[in-house]
Formats: sequence, C-alpha cells, structure tokens
Amino acid sequence: MGQAFSSDARHAVAVVGAAVAGSEVARILASRGAAVVVIEQNRAPYGKIEDGLPRWHVQQRLDEYRAIDARLSQPGIEYLPLTGLGRDISFDELVSGWGLSAVVLCHGAWRDRPLPVPGADQFVGRGLVYQNSFIYWFNHYWEPGYSGPQYEPLPRTLVVGGGLASLDVVKVLQIETTLRALAARGVKEDMVRLEREGLEPALAAHGLRWAELDIAPCKLIYRRTVLDMPLSDIDPAAGSRRVELMRQARAKILDKARRKYLFDFEQLRLPSGLLVENSRLTGLLVSRTEVVGTAVKVVPDSEERLRAPMVISSIGSIPEPIEGIAQKGEVYRFLDPTTGLLSDGPTAVFAAGNVLTGKGNIKDSLDNATFVGTHVAERYLGLVEGALDLGQAERERAAAQGERIAAAVAGRVPLPAERVRAVAARVRERQRAVGYDGDYRAWIARAMPGRKP
Repeated sequence: MGQAFSSDARHAVAVVGAAVAGSEVARILASRGAAVVVIEQNRAPYGKIEDGLPRWHVQQRLDEYRAIDARLSQPGIEYLPLTGLGRDISFDELVSGWGLSAVVLCHGAWRDRPLPVPGADQFVGRGLVYQNSFIYWFNHYWEPGYSGPQYEPLPRTLVVGGGLASLDVVKVLQIETTLRALAARGVKEDMVRLEREGLEPALAAHGLRWAELDIAPCKLIYRRTVLDMPLSDIDPAAGSRRVELMRQARAKILDKARRKYLFDFEQLRLPSGLLVENSRLTGLLVSRTEVVGTAVKVVPDSEERLRAPMVISSIGSIPEPIEGIAQKGEVYRFLDPTTGLLSDGPTAVFAAGNVLTGKGNIKDSLDNATFVGTHVAERYLGLVEGALDLGQAERERAAAQGERIAAAVAGRVPLPAERVRAVAARVRERQRAVGYDGDYRAWIARAMPGRKP
C-alpha cells in the first residue's frame, strides 16, 4: 500500500469515482508525477459500465473493464474502494482535512431526474420505479447473493422518457416478460439472443410467435414528437437540410426498435397527474401536448387515464447533491467550466466527466465527431451490426479535461514531503478499514468472481 505516494511527488490528488472518466483523469495526473488516490464508493470501479449499461453489451463491457483495470494498475495510482463521498467521508473532510493539492470529482450522474408530477415520489416502491434502480436490478439480480432492489417486470408497464436510456428500459421489459412467458411454457431461451435477434426471430426458432404468448406490451410515452427524441445528436452547425435529415433519422431508429422489440409508443403525451388505488400508483393521468416553436404546450381538456401495473420514469440523470458542493439548479455551480473548477483554495476542487456535463446517459458518452450519430445510436440499440467502443468518447472528453486539470494542478504550490506522507497515511488507514491490501488485481478478482452476461 501507498506505492503511489513516492517521496518526490510534488502534489497529492484525490479522484472521486473510478470508472471511465475517473480512471482516465487519474492516469493523466499520475503520468505528470502526482500521487493519486482514486476513491470509489463500490468494490469494483466500473460505474455505469457495470451498473447502468444493460448487460447484453457483453463484449463492450468486458473491453471497458479491462481498459479501466489497465489505467488503475499504473504506477502512481492508489485505489481506495468502498468509500463514498458524503457517506464515508464528507466533502469538507476530504477538501479541508486531508491536505491535498486538489480533488477531482468524477463520480458521474446517478440521481434520476424526478418525475415532474406533484406527489409522485411518495409512490417510489409502490408502483413507481426510476430507471437507474431498474437497470441496476436487471444487471445484477441473477448474481448469487444479490441483495439490491427487487422488481418484477410486468406487461403493460408505462415508461415515461424519450431518450436512449428509456429505450433500454422498454427493451428490458419486453425481453424479460418474453423470457418469463417462455419459461412458463417450459421453453428456455437466452436474453442475449433475444436482444441480438429480436423477439419474433428468436421465437420462430421455437415455432412460436410473440402474439401467441399473450403479453400486453409496455408503452413508452414522450412529451414531444418522435422527431425531437434525443436518439442521435445533431450538430449545432448543421444546415437546415442536414438537421431535417437527422430528425427524420430519429423516426427510423424508433421504428426499427419497435419492430424488433414490439413495444408501444405514443408521442406528444405529458404526465399530469397520478392514478392511485389502495395507496399504490396504478397509472398516470396524461395530457396531450403540442410543440409550438421550441416550447411544449399542454392541450386543454385533453387529459386521459393510462392505467399500468408499474410506471418507470426515465427522463434523465443528474449528479447527486453532496453537502458542501454549491449547485445551480440540477447541476453543480462552476467557477470555471472550461477547466471544471468548482472551488479554489488550499485544495482546489475540479469536476470531469458527467459531473461536469450534468448528463448520466451512456449515450452522451458515445457521441463524438468521429461517429455518425445515427449509426452510433443504432449500434447501441442493437439495430445494426458493428463494433462499438462504449468508452471512446468519454475517454477522449476526460483526457482533454484531465490535461487541463493536470496543468492547473502543476501550477499550484508543491506540497512539502511531510504533507504527502500524511496523505499517504490517511489513505492506508482507510484501505485497512475496508480490507484492501493494495493488490488491485487480486481485489478485483475477489470482487467480481465468475462474471458472465
């Protein structure tokens, strides 16, 4: 333990969050000679790749695990697992008490944006489910000893959303309800095959059609039109013809997804109230909308009742509020968004990755000037064949941010050697407390035994 904190380290930096952005920023800082401790709230460092990216992305997940492992195994980096900011260490303690040169927040955007219907959150766990928790369940419920949230995917579930994350949710619902209907018939099928081939082709191998399973499909509702769905980004500099082509491409993406996974969709629908029976959410009141310019307007007297055994809200993710970090609306307040500087002082605080952008959707980490947005979205959704490097864009973005942060840290007053040793002692004390012996590879092997899709 403590190998990162060499006697000639001029700066000691804590990176909070160990996944794609955190491991890349840590790599850059360590390559510049800083002693870096990467603080991770979980046992394993894989973040949304592990917990938020549906597990049918088998090879892509494994590739990203290996890439993160390689970065965190480099000299100059210490790993500190099972340590949550705001849970095990306060923000004030880390910034004011550890004596660091800087703290870099890379802990992502894990908080679901609240369903914008008054009183909705009192029904969480009683008919209302949020996307992040649901996908976490899907990724882990099959693991021996799993003790997290439990859900039963139900036919006719109502999903509120519109982006690629909401399509992940409807895919999980359609695949899981199909698998369960097949199991009731004594038919064993593979989740990955259903996702890859689509429901009807996979069922045809058993001499079945999806309609014969008598499953009511889930329904996705979106407040704007299908052409407005954020399924593929549009270059702000694009001309009007290019913009229109990209908007039309969104409709094609959704149509392909519906044909492959057989879910229902209604556009121009906005939740406006709750349906409640016996203290449980049993659906939503939904109003029709119209898009006027860029604004969404509710059509008067258009409210209808949409009953559903479960409602899943998938309208975006935002950074978790942490006591001591100033916020501006749903995101953190920055002194300098260019470098990601949140606060200055003896220990500077920066942010990178989705903490900086305020976005938590994996898709936001996929878009890059080297990709054609439509093809990226289609590959992500499994609508077309092709390799997809899920971490490329986020690594590139984090690398650019990391270089700016490293330059800012290098310009600060160097820490005296005794200060670096004191930081090292704190890190070792916490590592011992969580049972980490400093052997990163052995720790990961124990944390993730027998991994499979």
